[in-house]
Amino acid sequence: MDIYWLDKQKRCGPATVPDVLSMIRLGDLHWDTLGWHSGCREWAPLHCLPALADFAEEGKASRKSEKAELTQPTVQQDEAAVSPSELSVYLPSPVTRFVARVIDCIIYATLALGALYAFGVPYRPYLIPGHPVFWLGMPVVEAVLLRIWGTTPGKRWMGIALTQAGQRGLAAMLGRSLCVHVFGMGCMVPFLMLITLPLSYFRVRRFKIARWDILIGAIPVSSSSVTPAIFIVVIPFILICMQLCSCFLLPWLPDMLQQMEEQNPQALQMMMQLLEK
Repeated sequence: MDIYWLDKQKRCGPATVPDVLSMIRLGDLHWDTLGWHSGCREWAPLHCLPALADFAEEGKASRKSEKAELTQPTVQQDEAAVSPSELSVYLPSPVTRFVARVIDCIIYATLALGALYAFGVPYRPYLIPGHPVFWLGMPVVEAVLLRIWGTTPGKRWMGIALTQAGQRGLAAMLGRSLCVHVFGMGCMVPFLMLITLPLSYFRVRRFKIARWDILIGAIPVSSSSVTPAIFIVVIPFILICMQLCSCFLLPWLPDMLQQMEEQNPQALQMMMQLLEK
């Protein structure tokens, strides 16, 4: 996200969140400096901007901690190896955010199909992952997780958490999840996803943040960069979950084939021929 600030009534910037935090630590900027970023209605102190508010609170806590340390004996001061005011934050890349979303989707699908399998629910066309209705429960589950923990399994795996998620309330988190579901994932409708996914990807790549992040004021940040090893571990996990999903779908297979035969006999015949080969 690009952040601008006023210096002697002149607009300066833009700079990313990590760059602004670095300038504040170096003393080149102050939390009371007026700033602005996309989504803000007017100029406001940097500590009031949604993208920086969380870090401003951490900065206050760090300064209080430093003042407390000054009252301790000199020996204890020398034992401190790292200043608590040093913050290292990253705005996750669009690839990292996409992988986190894929992990969340595959976990949701696996758990949902596992529950349907365990309770012996009969086959319905809208209960399979290929149908948009199957995914209607995911925004609700995601909103609850974000409200309680400020992250989801996929985001946690990729080291991502939302700033101020616990302060926004369940309704705000549900609104964010619905925005992601509709404008980011195209309601899980294949032809809509071909439009919404690229648009979301290139916006995050350009502005480092999505529209729904600004709308809710909960910015996704990461405390460390993602290593290639994390991506390598994700692949077998996704494959295992997909295998589990296929096992949970087996009891429905006869009904699914019957429905396919009624709707498109030629497609079923071609599929059977491919399986025989």
